[in-house]
Amino acid sequence: MDVEKTMQFLVEQQARFDARQAELQAQFEERMTRIESVLLDLATAQERTNAILATLTEQHVELAQSHKELAQSHKKLSEAQQVTAQNLNALIITLERHIANHK
Repeated sequence: MDVEKTMQFLVEQQARFDARQAELQAQFEERMTRIESVLLDLATAQERTNAILATLTEQHVELAQSHKELAQSHKKLSEAQQVTAQNLNALIITLERHIANHK
C-alpha cells in the first residue's frame, strides 16, 4: 500500500467534502434569505389584511346600527300609517253619514 497515494486520496476527498459543504452552506443561506423575504412579505400582507378587517368590522357595526335605526323608523312609519288609515276611514264614515242624512 502506497502511503502517499492514500494520503493524497484522503486530502482530495477532504477537499471535495469541504467544497460540497461550502456549496451546501451557500445554498442554505440563499434559501434562508428567500424564506425570510417571503415571511416578511407575508407578515406585511397579514398586517394589511388585519387593518382591512378592522375597517370592515367597524363599518359592519355602523351599518348594523343604521339598519336597526332604519327598521325602527319603518316600524314607526307603519304605525303612523295605520293611525292615518283609521282616521281616514272614520272621516269617510262620517262624510257618508252626513251625506246620507242630507238626502
